[in-house]
Amino acid sequence: MSPPAPVATVRSISSFAVSLDEQDVIPPGSPFGVDNPDEHLSFRRQADGSFRLWVAGGGSAGTYGLASPDLVSFTSLATSGGAPIGVLLPSGPRTTAFDADYAGAGSVFPAANGTDLLMIYHGENHLFNGVLSSGNPFYAAIGLARSSDGGVTWTREGEIIAAHDPQLPTQASGGAGALTPSAIESGGYIYVLFREIDPQSKATGFAIARAPIASDGMPGNWQKYSGGTFSTAGLGGTFTPLNIVLDPAVPGDMRQPQVSFNTYLNQFLMICIGNGGVYAQTSPDLINWTPGVVILKAPVPDSTVSFSTKPPSPFNWYPTIVSTDQPSDQTSDQTGFLYYAKGTGVNSQHLMYRRAFNIVAE
Repeated sequence: MSPPAPVATVRSISSFAVSLDEQDVIPPGSPFGVDNPDEHLSFRRQADGSFRLWVAGGGSAGTYGLASPDLVSFTSLATSGGAPIGVLLPSGPRTTAFDADYAGAGSVFPAANGTDLLMIYHGENHLFNGVLSSGNPFYAAIGLARSSDGGVTWTREGEIIAAHDPQLPTQASGGAGALTPSAIESGGYIYVLFREIDPQSKATGFAIARAPIASDGMPGNWQKYSGGTFSTAGLGGTFTPLNIVLDPAVPGDMRQPQVSFNTYLNQFLMICIGNGGVYAQTSPDLINWTPGVVILKAPVPDSTVSFSTKPPSPFNWYPTIVSTDQPSDQTSDQTGFLYYAKGTGVNSQHLMYRRAFNIVAE
């Protein structure tokens, strides 16, 4: 009888170094416009070693599909008259659709058939009392789309995750609902980590929901983590906020999570935004997380960021860990790049930058 396979060692982060050198990836004047990325980006390595990416923003309030040999130079997967166009756009303003005014990719990964692609995306509705806001306030929910041509065209499959509190006719400034999803497959399930804001119930924080991989995440298959189990409906169920500790002085400032399985640490790795900047933390099970450690300090405390000041506040948002030797953003390793959106100081405009990172384990 063969001996049992060795148990992989779980490692803890000793240091997470991010380079001081900053590289402008999508510069001003790019044909992809400003406000890239506007969610964390998602990529898949192709058979020839090149990459395809799906990036929210660019002024389209939707998602671009990009091709790249090196994750630095890009061409568009879809064009019109030679100009890049989005591959998933808002479904149309002045309707009650959850994605009427915004449709930004969160994660792209293979469907159960191994050939199609699935996209988990952030949708927004901006219509309040018959008046269309400019994006503030907004109400968000999470949708699913499917592609059969490698991510060039997408078919909407519907809303899959919604907050417990429904959209109201009026809403204070800012966002509410289920926001900024990051998906990862593990143990036969698709897991989605996201932020939920329920103004009436006074519940807010990072939430997690799951659906069987075999279901392709279709509407009706999702359950939120609530009360210690995955037991409430993805569409409107209650949730138990994950115990995420970033800056204890500003506990409510936690946003824009991105999750991968880190092969060097043999744990799940999450990065997100908090008051101190970009944080990293680890988990063996996607439920229990270590306290966050700042890996890229915020230009100003995140809780003080304002676009009404002159000049507006600088910021580094929408982070993604990218290890270029990995097949997708669902896995990462010891080295790679931290991609993020850097505020330009003009309103809320932001452009894509990256810095190299290196993790050292204990």
